[in-house]
Amino acid sequence: MKLFAVSDISSGTKGSEAMQKKIFATYMIVVLISLLVLGILMLDKVDDYLTEGIESRLMSNAKILQRVVQKQMAEGANKEEIQRFIMDTGSDLNSRITVIDIEGNVIADSDIRSLEIENHKSRPEVKNALKGEVGMSIRYSTSLKKNMMYVAVPIQRNNAITGVVRLSLPLVEIKQLSNSVLRIVFWTTLIGLIIAFIFSSLFSKKITKPLQDMAMAAGEIARGNYNMKIRTRENGEIKALANSFNIMTDSLQQTVRELTDRKRKIEVVLSSMTDNLIAVDHNCNVIMLNPSAEGFFKINEQDALNRHLLEIVRNQDLYEYINEVLINGQVVSKEFKIFKPEERVFRVNIAPILEENNCGAVAVIRDMTEFKKLEKARTEFVANISHELKTPLTSISGFIETLLDGAYKRPEDCLHFLEIIKQESDRMTRLINDLIYFSNLENPKTPMAKSKVDIIKMINKALNALQTAIDEKRHEVIVKKPDKAYVWASEDAVIQLLINLLDNAIKYTQPDGKIEVIVKEQSEYIAVSVADSGVGMSREEISRIFERFYRVDKSRSRDIKGTGLGLAVVKHLLKAQGGDISVKSELGKGSTFTFRLPKA
Repeated sequence: MKLFAVSDISSGTKGSEAMQKKIFATYMIVVLISLLVLGILMLDKVDDYLTEGIESRLMSNAKILQRVVQKQMAEGANKEEIQRFIMDTGSDLNSRITVIDIEGNVIADSDIRSLEIENHKSRPEVKNALKGEVGMSIRYSTSLKKNMMYVAVPIQRNNAITGVVRLSLPLVEIKQLSNSVLRIVFWTTLIGLIIAFIFSSLFSKKITKPLQDMAMAAGEIARGNYNMKIRTRENGEIKALANSFNIMTDSLQQTVRELTDRKRKIEVVLSSMTDNLIAVDHNCNVIMLNPSAEGFFKINEQDALNRHLLEIVRNQDLYEYINEVLINGQVVSKEFKIFKPEERVFRVNIAPILEENNCGAVAVIRDMTEFKKLEKARTEFVANISHELKTPLTSISGFIETLLDGAYKRPEDCLHFLEIIKQESDRMTRLINDLIYFSNLENPKTPMAKSKVDIIKMINKALNALQTAIDEKRHEVIVKKPDKAYVWASEDAVIQLLINLLDNAIKYTQPDGKIEVIVKEQSEYIAVSVADSGVGMSREEISRIFERFYRVDKSRSRDIKGTGLGLAVVKHLLKAQGGDISVKSELGKGSTFTFRLPKA
C-alpha cells in the first residue's frame, strides 16, 4: 500500500499553506501586541517609579533643609549667609534649592542669583507651602528653561509661616532612564519577535502538516488513487482525524470497487444483448444506447447523448409509444415497422424509469422480421402440407367409397381404382420420406462425413439414375467438364443435390428440350451449372423457389408431379457442405442453377 509523502506543491495543499500563514501571522501579531503592551506598561511603571523616587528624595532633603534654614533665620543669619549655605548644600545634593519669603521673593537660590529671579508667590508648590502644606508640582521652569520637579515646605517661626524652602530637580534624569528602558524594550521586542518567528513557523507547520497531508491525499483520491493513506505521529484529535480519514478511504475504495464491478457487469450485459436498448430522460433526450443499438441506429453513443429521440430514431410510432410511457408511467409492449431500406418489423418493450427527482423510460427493441417470416413460413408450411396430404387422401377416400358401393364386383374398375389408390399412396409416401429427410437435414443427429469427391463421377451417376426420364422426354443432355474436378463434401449430399437439380430440369423442360451440365474450376470452389430450356420463372418466383412446398405457377406445372421440397433440400445440403447456389431464369427461355462446393 502506498504511504503518503509531500513531494510537491499542488492544488490540494494551497488551503493548508493559507492556514499555515494565518496561524503564523496570528501568533506573530499576538506576540508583537503582547510585547508592545508590556513595553508600554514597563515604561509607564518606570516613569512612575523614578518620579516617586525623586519626589521622595526631594521631600526628605526639603524637610532637613527646612529645619536648618529655619534655625539660621532664627539666629538672625542674613541673606548672604543663607545664600552661601544654599549654594554649598545644593552642590552637595545635586539639586536646586530656593528659599522664598512670605511675599514670594527669592531670598536665596543655589543656581541663580536671587535678584535676577522673578516673584515666586504664584508658583503652585509655593502656594501650597504658604498654606502650611507640602507643595509638589512638575512643570516647565521659565527661569531655567527646562522641565523640573518642585517640592516646597513651609518655614515656621512661633507657629507662623515666615517663608518656604523649595527643592527642585531637572527631569532629564528621568528622560535618560526612560530612553534606556525604551531601548531595552525595543531590543527585547525585536529578539522576542525573532524567537516568536522561529517558534511560530515550527508550530504552524506542525499543526498544518497533517492537514496538508490530508489535503494532498484528498486530491489523490479525487484523481482516482484510492490507495492513499495518512501516517502521523501526532496524538489526540489529529491522530483521530487521520484514522477516520484512512477508514473513510478504505470504505470509499470498497464502494468504488463495488460500483465499478457493477458497472462493468452492466456494460458486459448491455454489450452482450442482441436486442437494441435505448434509454431517455423525462424530456425524451437520449441518455443511453447499448452497442447493438449503436449499430442499428448507425450512431455513436457519445454523439447521441442528450439529443432528442426523433433526431436519432426517425420513427413517429416509436416516439409516441415512449412518450406514452413517460406520461402514464405504465409498461408498454407494441410493434412498429421501419420501411427503409426494406420493410422490417420490430417489437418494443418500454418500461418507465422512476427516480426521486427525475423520470425517464427504457426501451428494448427486438427485430421480429425473421420471426415473422418464420411464423408466416410455418403457417404456409401447415397449409401446404395439409393441401399436399388432403389431395391424395381425398382421392383414396373417394375410390374406396366407390369400391365399397359395388365397383369391386367389376374386375376392370376394381383394378383401375386400386392402381390409383396405390399411386396416391406412393405420392404420400414420397412426401413423408421427403419431410423426414428434410427434417434430418435441419436437425442432424450426426454431421455428414466429408471427403474428396469426384464431381464428374457424381454427375454421370446422377444422369444414369435419371436416364429413363430423360429418354421418355427425348432430352438432349450436354455435359461440359474438365478432365478432373474434386470437391470436399459428403458424397451422398452431392449425389442428392445433383439428382434434385437434374430432376427439376427434366420435369420443367418440354419434350425434345435441351439440358446442359457445365463444370468450371474456380480459385477455391468447383462451380456446377444445370441449365435447361424449360418454362423458366419470373423474378418474383425466383425469390421463393427455395421455400418448402413452393411451386411455380400452377398453370405451368399442373401436370408436373412433385412434393415442392426438392430445391429446399438442395439449399440445406449446400449450406451444410459450405457451398452456395444462385439462379438465373427467364420466362419461356429456361433456367440455370449454379452451385459451388469447396475445392478438395
